[in-house]
Amino acid sequence: MRSIPGKRLTILSDAEKIALYGLPDFDDFQRVEFFAMTDAERSLALRRRGLEEQIYCLLQIGYFKAKQAFFPFALKEAPPGDVAFLMQRYFPGKEQALSDKPLSKRQYYAQRDDIADLFGYQLYSDADFPTLLGKATLLARTDVSPTFLLAELMVFLVGQRIVRPGYTTLQDLIAKALTTERERLEQLVEAALTDATR
Repeated sequence: MRSIPGKRLTILSDAEKIALYGLPDFDDFQRVEFFAMTDAERSLALRRRGLEEQIYCLLQIGYFKAKQAFFPFALKEAPPGDVAFLMQRYFPGKEQALSDKPLSKRQYYAQRDDIADLFGYQLYSDADFPTLLGKATLLARTDVSPTFLLAELMVFLVGQRIVRPGYTTLQDLIAKALTTERERLEQLVEAALTDATR
């Protein structure tokens, strides 16, 4: 599979990208499941200053449990049903006190680090790229469809307890693995051809 220079490999449709990288869309049953906090989870959130930071942290914990990923969003962009559920469950009677005060980048990163630690995950870093590329390259010997490689890499990341990287990182990684496999096959074919066959 050859990619057009300067253009990234398309792996997922827009709807599939939203399913993988968008905020979870909980129904009432899922809210009860993912926003049921252990003492450690609740304690982590309640250590934050102010109601907005605490609600944001509870949202991130629930979303992380559902998708093993983090989402930068403003509190006003969170599904209203999720916010209402958390307010009613953990801060009854304080609904009027919640403002649209945005979360600082510093606080977002601090919450993300604490939540990853709490669940025993590490954040993806550039140092993980060679390991993922090696895994993708091996997988490409089995199946060269980009969606297969992406699905298997997701399973691998969860198994290694690594928070998934961004979509463009995975696009680049899978494109590189497919290029490596194509070159390997070309070399095998070239080596197997006799002069007469050529």
